[in-house]
Amino acid sequence: MLARLRPRFFAPVIGLLKGLTDPIVGLSMGQTAEELATRFGIDRQAMDAYAAESHARALQARRRGAFDEILPLIDTHGGHYADDDGVRADATPERLARLRPAFDPPFGNITAGNSSQITDGAALLLLASRQAVRRWGLQPLGRILDTQWAGLDPARMGLGPVHAATPLLQRHGLSLADIDLWEINEAFAAQVLACLSAWQDEDYCRQHLGSPAWGSLDRQRLNVDGGAIALGHPVGASGARIVLHLLRALQARGLRRGMAALCIGGGQGGAMLVETLKDTP
Repeated sequence: MLARLRPRFFAPVIGLLKGLTDPIVGLSMGQTAEELATRFGIDRQAMDAYAAESHARALQARRRGAFDEILPLIDTHGGHYADDDGVRADATPERLARLRPAFDPPFGNITAGNSSQITDGAALLLLASRQAVRRWGLQPLGRILDTQWAGLDPARMGLGPVHAATPLLQRHGLSLADIDLWEINEAFAAQVLACLSAWQDEDYCRQHLGSPAWGSLDRQRLNVDGGAIALGHPVGASGARIVLHLLRALQARGLRRGMAALCIGGGQGGAMLVETLKDTP
């Protein structure tokens, strides 16, 4: 038996990479983002600029108290952690440009700097019926108007937000501009930018969405307080996190309608259309 052992049998297996690799197409999540960057012509400069903006917006939001929903942590030694430690003031396009490709070296453009941070985290939302709200005198943040799940090519799973959010827009007779604020989870800068490009791509929309191109989504309405590139992507909790923060961001600005969407490994997407409640029940 010992004679059958080979050195390759002892090669370390990175559990995280293995867990985030699609078994059907054999691509890691980062490699699917590289696929999207190639498909829509998104270059490294655009990715790094988007990533830097995510950090800058998160820092600005923190200074004005926009993350009051985040609770501080206290460790077993009494250490106090009031803020997420992934938000970086030095995340400039120039500094991000120095990082090496993480998933397709040496020619790729996806780096640790323009990708989401895999972090620990948890999020809690209380979902109640109209009857329960009235019975218990609850003061809800908002109302869920509609939800949608979608499936697509696993190699292009990053476009899940497009495939999930578009049917919601169609069912409610809305355009991209009719949504006051958008939260699209930032798995990768290239992935979010690809979603924006897909909605503008006539061929993609007709082939995959059965509609004409939807046009441009105003970046001033998208991830206004930064996203997962700066704040982190606690897998399994990000959906609840972005819905919660979307409702709070809408309230803070006196706005009403929002869309939260995210991509899901394996070729899926999810989206939720919500609105704030100006009048309590």
